[in-house]
Amino acid sequence: GCFLLLGWEQVRILPDSNPFLRLQFIDYPISHSLAGMIGWGVAAAIVYYSWPTRDTTRHWQASALIGLAVVSHYLLDVLVHLPDLPLAGNDSPKLGLGLWNHFGLSVALELLALAAGAGVYLALRSRRHPVRPVRLAIVLLILAGTYVAAALGPPPPSTAVIAVGDIVFILVLAVLGIWAD
Repeated sequence: GCFLLLGWEQVRILPDSNPFLRLQFIDYPISHSLAGMIGWGVAAAIVYYSWPTRDTTRHWQASALIGLAVVSHYLLDVLVHLPDLPLAGNDSPKLGLGLWNHFGLSVALELLALAAGAGVYLALRSRRHPVRPVRLAIVLLILAGTYVAAALGPPPPSTAVIAVGDIVFILVLAVLGIWAD
């Protein structure tokens, strides 16, 4: 979102009937290249590792998992994007298997990924951080509702709306995640 607002990355809105193909990604090597994701993953791991904690027994492993989770975004994007994901920059090879061309398969995969993430969260709970089922259900409902609204709603009116909406959604989701956990 920030890179769109700053003009460092570009996306075009298309009036496609398939909601997953309404955005044509033109230039976005900072947020969606493999090199960029590795950089963001390292940054996220460093920030998490630097965060004060009393339990340092497995802090470096948790930091590494955070970094890998960030990098996994690229790998998951390769499954759904058209071949528009650069390895390093705009002149580098671009990857994408194009699952977004198949609406039903895309929805099934993304809901499966959400369910798998919730399953991992539930399976790896700890005594210090027990699962709060009602709060988790609220977060999952908000995620699913936002997904349905994006998939079934009209195309966004402008790239600025996309950028601001993305920033607001990420901040709200972070607050909800803290509240739920």
